[in-house]
Formats: sequence, structure tokens, C-alpha cells
Amino acid sequence: MSVNTSAPARALPAAPIPVPRTAPRRRSVAQGALAVLLIIVGALTAAYVAQRIGGTHDYLAMARPVGKGAQISRDDLVVVRVNQAVGLRPIPAANAAQVIGKRAVMALVPGTLLTLDQVTETPVPAPGHQLIGIALGEDKMPSASRLAVGAKVLLVVVPVRSNTDGPDLVPPRTITATIVQLAAGSRSGQWVINVEVATVDAPTVAALAAGDRIVLVLDGS
Repeated sequence: MSVNTSAPARALPAAPIPVPRTAPRRRSVAQGALAVLLIIVGALTAAYVAQRIGGTHDYLAMARPVGKGAQISRDDLVVVRVNQAVGLRPIPAANAAQVIGKRAVMALVPGTLLTLDQVTETPVPAPGHQLIGIALGEDKMPSASRLAVGAKVLLVVVPVRSNTDGPDLVPPRTITATIVQLAAGSRSGQWVINVEVATVDAPTVAALAAGDRIVLVLDGS
């Protein structure tokens, strides 16, 4: 009898599964690009904040109310630190000496940034003049955007006419005035304008304003 002495057959080892190498490499490149982008954005943000902080300056503002025509004292002022803005021309804190002792052209409230247009060396009203407020509709004045504090204007007197009057060949009377303050009125289309006129003309202007017989003309001379 014969005995089979041959060893049993062994199974071949499984072939290794190939692992793609391109996907992780692409992922690492994308992550690196994102990290670089975040660094750039962070640097730009920091530079912007630093620039904004570096653009702040000390300016003069009102610490308490000051009435129109009143003299401005040192105690009326406070120093505030704000950013520069296009169109704003506040007075630097270093120029406080140029403001103290001057008079307010208009009523100033606490927190108002002070500009040179809001102060004057001339008392308001000036000697020999009086301050009168007149309410005008938009049809009796130029556009409010064309008017400014300090502008020279003419107050044209509207004559009283009757049905029997013929053509008026006499030019209407005019009174010179200076705008001191301009504000929107309580009614739509109405403006309240404080004007400075000569003392001799003040009663006439007041009476004409009460009778709604004034047209305001911007003087270009």
C-alpha cells in the first residue's frame, strides 16, 4: 500500500489593492490655497482697521447748548476723536483759540461738530440790525439747496392790488437782508428763515411777513 506524502496545496496570497495617490494630493493643494486665501483676507482686514484707526483726529464739538448769537466759551467746547469723512470740515482741537470768544451763527446743541460756518466774530444781530423770522412757501423763494447761512438776499415787497388797478409800472420795493438760519417749517413746502435786516427796516419786514407779502430773492451781486 502506498502513502501520499505530498504537502497540501497552499492558497496564493491576495494581490494588494492599489490605492490612488492623486485624490489626497488634490485635497492638500486645495486646503493650502484656502489657507493662503484666509491669511491674505486677514492681513487686508488688519490693514484696513489700522488705517481707519490711524485716520482719526481730535476735533471740537459742543459740550452744552449755546444760543444763536451767544458768545462761545472754553467750557462750551469738548474734544472728540472721530474719523475723517468726505464733506466734513470740523475745526481741529488745536484751533480752539480761534473759536473761543466768537459768537454762534445758529443755535448749537451738545454733540455738534463745530465748523467755521457756525461761528462769527460779528454779533448776531450786528449793531444797528435786528433779527426777524419769516415763513415762506417754496413758491416765494429759491430752492432751499441754493440758500446758505450768510447769503445776501433781497426781500421783495409784494404790492397790494385791487381789481381796478392797471398795470404796475413802478418797481416793487426791496429790502436787503442776510440769512442767519434756515430750517424746514411745520407745514409741507414751508421754510422758516431767520434774516438780519437794518433796524429801520425791521418793523416793515415784520408787518409784511405777517401779511405774507414777501418774496425772497438770492442776491448775486
